[in-house]
Amino acid sequence: MSEVTVITASLPDRISQREECIRSVAAQIIKPADHLIAIDYQKIGGWRPRNVLASQVETKWTQLLDDDDLLLPSHLETMLDHAEGADVVYSYASVIGDPAFNLYNRPFDPDLLRTTSIVSHVAMVRTELILDLGGFDNVKGYDWRFWVKALDAGAKFVSVPETTWVYRLNPEWVHESRP
Repeated sequence: MSEVTVITASLPDRISQREECIRSVAAQIIKPADHLIAIDYQKIGGWRPRNVLASQVETKWTQLLDDDDLLLPSHLETMLDHAEGADVVYSYASVIGDPAFNLYNRPFDPDLLRTTSIVSHVAMVRTELILDLGGFDNVKGYDWRFWVKALDAGAKFVSVPETTWVYRLNPEWVHESRP
């Protein structure tokens, strides 16, 4: 059985993006134990469905994936190959919509993380860490603030300098997790 579960927070109007996201998870070389999806019908914010889903994960690892992003077929395999001794594993992205955006495509730097979100929202996190830290907070920049909280708790971050996912950065979509 796989030691990773993919969780996806979604919005009701993103049916086609969600279907593509689901297909990208199904196409993984190493299959996840499960792909849990929560649709935020009340549009409360991505932090809430992530927390609800994380509380249901029974595997060692939780792979975060938004409904508008895609995993390349080797993503989970690559993340698991680099997971030994790590708490958070993240990789580089191919960016569609704003190719100049490269904030997530850099090595881990704890000082830079304290000023901006260099760890992507498509990271693999030790499930126990998410639960121990109380999940994601109801604040703008909830992903980034979670990474800083994890850093403060002594979490070990591993940056994998390989492109393993696609970030669809549509300027018309709301990206509430950015600081």
